[in-house]
Amino acid sequence: MKTTGNTILITGGGTGMGLEAAKQFDAMGNTVILVARNEGRLKEEAAKLNNASIIVCDLSIENDLDRLVNTVKEKHPNLNMVFLNAGIATNYTLFSRNDSYKVSIAEMVTNYHSVVKLTQALVPILADRENAAIIITTSGVAFVPDLQHPTYSATKAALHSYSLSLRLALEQQKSNVKIFELMAPLVDTPFAKGINSDQKMAASRVIQEMIAKLELNEYEMHVGLTKDIFEKMKVSTQEALHFVNGITG
Repeated sequence: MKTTGNTILITGGGTGMGLEAAKQFDAMGNTVILVARNEGRLKEEAAKLNNASIIVCDLSIENDLDRLVNTVKEKHPNLNMVFLNAGIATNYTLFSRNDSYKVSIAEMVTNYHSVVKLTQALVPILADRENAAIIITTSGVAFVPDLQHPTYSATKAALHSYSLSLRLALEQQKSNVKIFELMAPLVDTPFAKGINSDQKMAASRVIQEMIAKLELNEYEMHVGLTKDIFEKMKVSTQEALHFVNGITG
């Protein structure tokens, strides 16, 4: 994949890995479109970049997703890459709260259902673009769960499965849209502030590795500790499970 001269939409673009991706892609000569709920923060961060615009959107609201797609069609005809990075997570253990059902619904709607909705709407738009790609952020917990984030882990497992299906379906259709999966490690961002661990990886390094793997067309990107989880999974699921939960405590 060519990583310069693109127009890239980034969900979760106001903070963390999404914002770091916007900074690095912008510095490489790409046009970036930042998507998040907080309009003030989006405007503040976009103003620091060379070629950035914003779309305010709550990914848990279907009408917002429809408006996002319509805005892309009307205002960003050159869009050729999408980084579906936004997500929410609740730190808790199973049986420790009586609203885990509602928590799981909120996480699934934002983390998984929004990706299904957006890929179905955006793939046809990207189909005739050169260097067309969608990057979906999952996690090492897609392989084995982190017990501090049990239902969040399940959303990432669902996303991993969906990413595989999406890639194969597009290959069979001979589509030029490539599907990449960023299987992120534990990242030092506000998203992971509730986890006490010395194994957190800087967001800048994660995005640097992602871009390097993008250039090599490495579709399933194992970054940082995710590589270790993947290797341990080959030997024993239980070993990988205990490895992950040893890191997160």
